[in-house]
Amino acid sequence: MGYIIIDLEFNNLKNITKYQENFFEVYKDLESINLENEIIEIGAVKVDNYMKTVCEMREYIKPTIFPIMNPVVTEITKIKMNTLIEKGISFKEAISKLKDMIEEGDVICSWAKDDIVELIINSNYHNYTDLSWIRQYLDLQEYSTKILAHKKALGLKSALDELKIKVDDKKLHDALNDAQYTLLVFKHIYNSRIVKNYIVKDIYNMPAIQVNNLESIEIDENKVSLKCPKCSSKINLEESFKLLSWRFVSLGICSKCKNKVLSEIIIKRTLKGEEVYNEINTVIKEEAYLNYSYKLEKLNTLK
Repeated sequence: MGYIIIDLEFNNLKNITKYQENFFEVYKDLESINLENEIIEIGAVKVDNYMKTVCEMREYIKPTIFPIMNPVVTEITKIKMNTLIEKGISFKEAISKLKDMIEEGDVICSWAKDDIVELIINSNYHNYTDLSWIRQYLDLQEYSTKILAHKKALGLKSALDELKIKVDDKKLHDALNDAQYTLLVFKHIYNSRIVKNYIVKDIYNMPAIQVNNLESIEIDENKVSLKCPKCSSKINLEESFKLLSWRFVSLGICSKCKNKVLSEIIIKRTLKGEEVYNEINTVIKEEAYLNYSYKLEKLNTLK
């Protein structure tokens, strides 16, 4: 069994009219395009189960969807359109090279789930249907966050800094370099026994896609366990869940230990389009409870 650490760079049209006001007048068909990011670079490193490098790849991809580079993307990645045109290969050629690196039993890894999701979404857009080799998957951000005992998801740079791995900031946001830096983090905290618990066997049912239109969603409380994090008894909610920034929030009291509990739900979608709830229940003190009560009450008055 081996591990293939991938990293991708994307071009997109986010805030493109700030830089070219008439963009959608010139490219009318792109205003409603069902694709957020176009992959422009693939970097990958394969190691065996002893963390020894087997092979690596880096390929630029000729753009066929977005006709110009978003200036923000160029600023971050230093990739210019003429580089992609001169050095790039087709998406299908690039992904086929990645596929050739993968053997039976190998695990594809990336820092957070965004890259593997975009790889599949771009493949579908390009009618590249040979994806049977994308089987086992490991989110190295999730694994690192747990192993390094952080509550909030770690950024790659933060993980490198914590592990005292020297980083050349100028080399970040390059697909192969980022894959290599991700591998260095993995090597520092690799445990063959523990890592098995984090490998996803069914990638298409993995909650991985950010939901953008949260305002249109209502929480189905029948899908929520509402268990007290201290004694596992039922939490009695004081009101229905309300959208607060990027997650849904409610307050409740434990039916047994009477602790005040903040209940949060983060929603993501699987690649099959199903909504998945990530429920977080936290015992909070009176001051925090009153603070959240005020915020939720304010949301009620805005309706």
